[in-house]
Amino acid sequence: RIKRCLQDYHVDGNVFHCARALHARFSRDWSKVVTWYTAAEMFDSAHRILIDKIAPQKIVSREEEDLLPLLAALHEHRHQIRNWKKEGAIYFSYLHLPAVLPEGEEELEGVRHKISTTGHLLNELPYSSLTEITAVNMMGLRTCTLLVEVWRALFGETENRELLLTMKTFPLPSDYWINDIITKLSSEIVSEEQLDSMVH
Repeated sequence: RIKRCLQDYHVDGNVFHCARALHARFSRDWSKVVTWYTAAEMFDSAHRILIDKIAPQKIVSREEEDLLPLLAALHEHRHQIRNWKKEGAIYFSYLHLPAVLPEGEEELEGVRHKISTTGHLLNELPYSSLTEITAVNMMGLRTCTLLVEVWRALFGETENRELLLTMKTFPLPSDYWINDIITKLSSEIVSEEQLDSMVH
């Protein structure tokens, strides 16, 4: 019906989609704003609304699945979005981290690299409002927990120094249990170094 209406009244499709986005913006339906801006090929505007109004809130409320279709649509036009690599791409990468770890060593190594890269890139996201800070810390905590699981599957209790250095690049809440792991690993590494110095 909409297509026929556009044809009958000779209305440009992008103009129509932009009008729908503005209507949705007036009613503060941010997901529809992103959808219609994307349809209108206003990808920068869609991306800005996604980052400012939707993404952190969905992470905090644990409704990440609502982000996937919006991000997927923008991902197809990522080369036309100014700040995609520093914002949308990071959410996209985070939401595609595995829920279940693979079994093969090669696959685990690939996941380890992806988790390490994503965890470090979280530092690029906006980090000023309470919602943004909470969202980034929640994502940092999940990537850190995943990294520990992958690390143990690959290396057991060895290679703790590299694990510690990687984890320290992730944004994390200062009072969370994961920091106990970091402290413990630091103590173990210091003890090993002291033992080595005594031996040599």
